[in-house]
Amino acid sequence: MLDRSVAPAAYPVEKILFPTPSHYTLTNGIVVWVVSAGEQDVFKFELSTQAGAIHSPLAGLAGMTASLMKHGTLSRSAQEIHQAFDFFGAFWDIQASLDHGTFTVYGLSKHFNSLIPLVSEILQDATFPAEEVEKELEIERQKTKLNWDKTSYAAGQKFRSNLFPNDPYGRYTVAEDFEALDQQTLVNQYNMTWASQKPVIFLSGKISDQQIAYLDQTLGQIQFSSPSLIIPSLNSAAKPSRIREEKEGSVQSSIRFGLAAISRSNPDYFHFSLMNTVLGGYFGSRLQKNIREDKGFTYGISSSLAPYPRGGYWVVGTDVNGENVEATLAEIKKEIQILQNDLVPHQELDIVKSYLMGSFTGELTQAFDIAEKVRVIQLDGLAPDFYDQFQDSIQNIQAQDIRDMAAKYLNLDLMHEVIVG
Repeated sequence: MLDRSVAPAAYPVEKILFPTPSHYTLTNGIVVWVVSAGEQDVFKFELSTQAGAIHSPLAGLAGMTASLMKHGTLSRSAQEIHQAFDFFGAFWDIQASLDHGTFTVYGLSKHFNSLIPLVSEILQDATFPAEEVEKELEIERQKTKLNWDKTSYAAGQKFRSNLFPNDPYGRYTVAEDFEALDQQTLVNQYNMTWASQKPVIFLSGKISDQQIAYLDQTLGQIQFSSPSLIIPSLNSAAKPSRIREEKEGSVQSSIRFGLAAISRSNPDYFHFSLMNTVLGGYFGSRLQKNIREDKGFTYGISSSLAPYPRGGYWVVGTDVNGENVEATLAEIKKEIQILQNDLVPHQELDIVKSYLMGSFTGELTQAFDIAEKVRVIQLDGLAPDFYDQFQDSIQNIQAQDIRDMAAKYLNLDLMHEVIVG
């Protein structure tokens, strides 16, 4: 009889070698990275290209261009495009992040040859019909107004803006910015980015040689003649900022506290990530135990590293009642100082190591998840064994390394502070 009052024995999570993807080069030079695994006849197609906000001169332009690509081509209306994807039971989306534009399709393998031509059509022949442009601009204008009413959204946007002034990373969109966008501006952005920049493709699931050959017959025949766009240098704030913004009617205040940090290419990235996990990177972290469980100031608090390719940032974020703002900030600073001065106990360090190793190995069970990590390696220009190095670092890190990371990077005198509420 199983005694459920006794916990099962725990064992260290062993290192798993990161799978090696295949790659192919299509006739026009597009590189296709392939993770073929799994028993289900499904696929994920992800195309990444130079169409992010860093390649856009106006706030909101990159995102609106990606969104409106879905609203008409030379041969199909918006409704016909959506009906075509729906007919084959596919999920699809086009988005622009700060650094890249991404066209994603999930579908059944048997419909691969029917779905890829739709991707090719949108990449080459999007038309941005005037009536669709006006409708979508108005929708986004209203959504943006609603977003800025949320203290958490406002705090996050202003925090990033203070870190990276006069830089695409720090540029945010307000409702009035959509007045500067029109059909021709969107067409010009599309022609400069999506329609002319050679993409990289990441294909995962149950993938066959026939599908690779079909990619070459379709997307491999598009001519992307423009040279790669120049990636601008990053502009970071010279001094820390302190912003307090009252929002009438708000019950809570949103706190963002942090500073410019490192990207994945930095040699300290692995140790920094583990240090961040101890402080606020998982549900059992020190910030959670102190500010959520002991003090009861919030339902949740976390710290995170945003490792963008041009340069990252580190931030603590939470929502608290207004009367608890100062006490919460004091506790955040106290926990950082403890991490800078005291060694993490072995038992706590072992828990964090097991958490990270378990989370990582759990993400290697699906081809789609593996492909997402391959995407990170390729787009950030990392070493092929990046995730093997990550596991080695987790297993070998010492308490002294965490203390060193906190002392080196979490300088309280350089922290930016934004409170909205």
